[in-house]
Amino acid sequence: MLRWTLQTVRVVGGCADVRQVFRSISNDHCTSRPLTGSSPRPFPPPRRGLPPLLPLCAGHITMSSSIDLHVAESLDESGPETVTGVKTTIHQGTTTADGVAVHHIERPADPSAFSTERIHASSLERLRSFLHDHSLDDPMSPYSARQIRHRYLLWKREGSLRHLSSHDMSSLISFFGTLSMSTPGKPYKSIYAHRRLPDMPEVSFCPHWHLVLGICRDKQWLRYPLLQSDLYWLMRARLVRFWEHVRCNDKGEAERLLSAAKRCYDAICDSSLHPDVHLPYLQALRSLPSPEHVADFAVHVGAIFVRSRRVHWSIRDFFYNSVLSLPTMDQRSKQEILSSIAERVANEGAGISLANDAKSPMDFEHREIGILPSPWTDARGLVASLEHVTFGGVWNGQWLRASADSQILRWACALAARVFSTARDFDAPSDLQWNCLSLLALVRTRSTEWTGRNAESASDPVQRAAIMEWQTVCVLAAMENLLHSSAGDAMALEVVQGFCGVLRRLWHDWTTISPSAAPPRPLYVSRTICASFLKLAGHLKDKSLVDGCREYTVSANLWTFKESDPLTAAGLQTLANEQLYAALVCGTFFERALVDLVVCTSDMDLLRGAVDTAVLRYARSDPEHAQELLSWARHRGIAPSSKAITYVGVALVRHGDSSHIERYISHPRLSPEERAQVVIAHLRMFVAYGRRFLEPRTVMDVSPSIISLLGEVTDLKPLLKSLWSALLILIREGYAARVLSFVKDIAAQHPAALLKSDYTELLGALLRHRRLKVAERLLAHSALIHPDLASHWKTMAFLRFAGSRANRLASKLAKSTAVKGPVLRAVLALSRAVRSRRRTNVSTLCLAATYGRASDPAVACRAIHLLVRAGRTQAAKKLYEQVCRQESEGVRTAAGNMILHGTAHRAPRSRSRGQRVRTIAYVYKTLVDRYGFVPDRVTVNILLKTLLLSKTLDAAETRAMFDAVLAIGYPSGPAPTGQVEGNDRARSSGVFSTKSKALLSVGGVEIPQLSSPLMYARHVRPLYKTFVKAFHLLGDVQAARKVVGILKNLEASNMKRLVKGKDWVVGS
Repeated sequence: MLRWTLQTVRVVGGCADVRQVFRSISNDHCTSRPLTGSSPRPFPPPRRGLPPLLPLCAGHITMSSSIDLHVAESLDESGPETVTGVKTTIHQGTTTADGVAVHHIERPADPSAFSTERIHASSLERLRSFLHDHSLDDPMSPYSARQIRHRYLLWKREGSLRHLSSHDMSSLISFFGTLSMSTPGKPYKSIYAHRRLPDMPEVSFCPHWHLVLGICRDKQWLRYPLLQSDLYWLMRARLVRFWEHVRCNDKGEAERLLSAAKRCYDAICDSSLHPDVHLPYLQALRSLPSPEHVADFAVHVGAIFVRSRRVHWSIRDFFYNSVLSLPTMDQRSKQEILSSIAERVANEGAGISLANDAKSPMDFEHREIGILPSPWTDARGLVASLEHVTFGGVWNGQWLRASADSQILRWACALAARVFSTARDFDAPSDLQWNCLSLLALVRTRSTEWTGRNAESASDPVQRAAIMEWQTVCVLAAMENLLHSSAGDAMALEVVQGFCGVLRRLWHDWTTISPSAAPPRPLYVSRTICASFLKLAGHLKDKSLVDGCREYTVSANLWTFKESDPLTAAGLQTLANEQLYAALVCGTFFERALVDLVVCTSDMDLLRGAVDTAVLRYARSDPEHAQELLSWARHRGIAPSSKAITYVGVALVRHGDSSHIERYISHPRLSPEERAQVVIAHLRMFVAYGRRFLEPRTVMDVSPSIISLLGEVTDLKPLLKSLWSALLILIREGYAARVLSFVKDIAAQHPAALLKSDYTELLGALLRHRRLKVAERLLAHSALIHPDLASHWKTMAFLRFAGSRANRLASKLAKSTAVKGPVLRAVLALSRAVRSRRRTNVSTLCLAATYGRASDPAVACRAIHLLVRAGRTQAAKKLYEQVCRQESEGVRTAAGNMILHGTAHRAPRSRSRGQRVRTIAYVYKTLVDRYGFVPDRVTVNILLKTLLLSKTLDAAETRAMFDAVLAIGYPSGPAPTGQVEGNDRARSSGVFSTKSKALLSVGGVEIPQLSSPLMYARHVRPLYKTFVKAFHLLGDVQAARKVVGILKNLEASNMKRLVKGKDWVVGS
């Protein structure tokens, strides 16, 4: 920098001696301040008649023991380049707080320097409009990220950055920072995101952090203050470089960048509680677990907890992971976090007292609304309440309407207040409080490993009881998470015994808590905790613990409630459900388990709910045992609900038991919708497995009942859909006549139920399975209901009758339609000739006459196809001549391709290979010259396939032909993103690098060059498979494998379309 300054002064000022430069410093009266100021200082106004001074400087020159570069805010590079060719004056600067003299260079501008600025004035206004306005004057030419970057660097090089305001540069910083944080398919939409991001293509979603750092340096160099958004993006840029050095194990540079990011974070951390402001820096602190960084982490986390009324879920989850991943946190850092949590809990206690005194839920509409899981039916729900009291601080009026929920919230708030009451003192309980936080993190992160101190070490009995209850709830929830995730997996005996030991110790500690020291615990919470113990004991099959829990619930009066106050019964149903199911799982007979439950409560609703829960749980794994439970409950006077009966019926069907369909279809306890659910399950299994699941005769026997059930259900579409699928299966099983009678009954009872497509599907199934007489009856029935499709259905039946040699049925159908006798005889004879091995000569002149009576493109193409297959090429050409006069170009091309394809396959084998090629070439010339045939991609494939299969080419010529095919537009494989298949390089050199520039020709006929879309399944795959076959015939296995590889690559790039059976345009 010093060398550049001296050289510039010599050239511009004409100073031959360097000492004159420094001598001019003392003669200058104008001084400037360092760039670290918070607000820009205006430059002195220019004298009259002179241009204004350019606020540009070459950088900061620091005079100390050694001359080096000093950049404000520890930025990485010096200031921007400046305009050369103007007079430079070095002014004596000020002295920093560190005693370092800082000097600045100012350059007055020459009037000629403004010519370039006037040129870029319009582009500067357009850029400003693009960055700030909602719309552009010219929407057809928006800016791209590349253009903005180039323009900024151009203005920087020419010294025109002074025309950009502070707001403009902040917008540029936000713009490039947003692009840097965005990835394809996931644009950045969080805090300080630029509003122009939706207008930018995903190609520009790449890192621009170096440019962000440069703009921040330029903004400080121009003495503009850095806004909150600027500091945020500057912090993100430094953190990105920090992670790069961490991955390279460069700890020294990483520490320096983290310190620079800390200065930015300290300036913006109080401005917003958005998680994107705090999480990046906190994650960087956690990555370097030194004592200083851990202490800084604790300070910032505590500040977030104190300031935010509701901690964002991402910050909360990050804190949980940090608690479990930073076991070496010192005592002071833990105390910092615990103190902030104690302050939060104290504030929430005041909120609870206000909520209890409220008369209307509307008084709390001004509070932030959150979502809590309700009702709290297990230990995980209690943990969620503790978490929301500790970190959420959100109350909703809707919860206050349910007193049971408010009871849990008041209990959670009182428990948290007792646990964290002494968090401000540095003593032993702080470790226990930290253990409570660790247990909460263990549950919410679903971790499986944790070690900590027991609550017995607490000296205060009140706090010891609160910590014990907190640990009990958290450990129960952690065990529920663990056992729920391993459901269905058999655990080793040692593992089960270990869980049983932990659960028994936890039960002993919780039940021995002194009532005088225990926190105020409502019955709802006690019932929920006992239900959780019963649930886990039943899962572990610990019968002694189940009996102990049952006895405790009776002695603690947990079953008492007031009939006048339904809220006092909250939690009783869950307790009854878990007690009955735990007893059954542990091997207790149903009657004995039911008697034990009746001893606790005689409420019939509770007993019925417990039986239903046990039945539903057993139905998932053992539906037969669930069926027995239903029968035993009925014998004991407890009628199970219809929901349980329906669930068991469906479970039996899914386990392959079809013997109960007649009983469930007429069950008196079930509603029509519930009976329909069981019937639908039976029909779906019958469609999937057929006779292996249910006999077709059984389905036929219950079909009348199912049809009558259609009139009882509210929505008959699900049942009718399953019944229709079963009827189609019954046609295959030989019940076509009865199926038709069922269809008539359905149409009579529900006229709008059957659609036209259903009749078409049924007719096709009858014709496909050769139930021709039944199809004739269905045709007569459906033609009366939907006369508009009668001709289409008769055409289907006529073609199937003719193809199945049902001449009498075909003649009968033809007499009832407009088809004449000679045409009928010709079509029938032609169809027999096509099917037979020994083809006979038949008359085909009537086909042209038939087509002339009623022009139909489908009939024309079908007739030409049959004529060509029968070897009547001249008759096909005669009919094609008539088609050319009446049909469109597409129909003419399709019919001509049929003639070409038939000629290629019908060429006599007595001819030589060359004669076959010349024959197809002659037919092609005839079609083009005489009939105006327009070729398409299919035509090109036919000509090339004829040449390949004629065996007139050797291996080298076939390779050259494949490269020539690539040159006319066929793909050579998938290309990178943003390009089409088969790039120009592959097309020019070819896959086999034959570099053949000769035009493709078949028998002297040049292959036409087409610009129509190239479809993969219709055009590319058939031709490439022909090449593979030709290479194998020639013994060139390597070339065949290369073509097969191209096909696999093309299919792999469009696998979704290929699976769905859809074709696609190659290159799209």
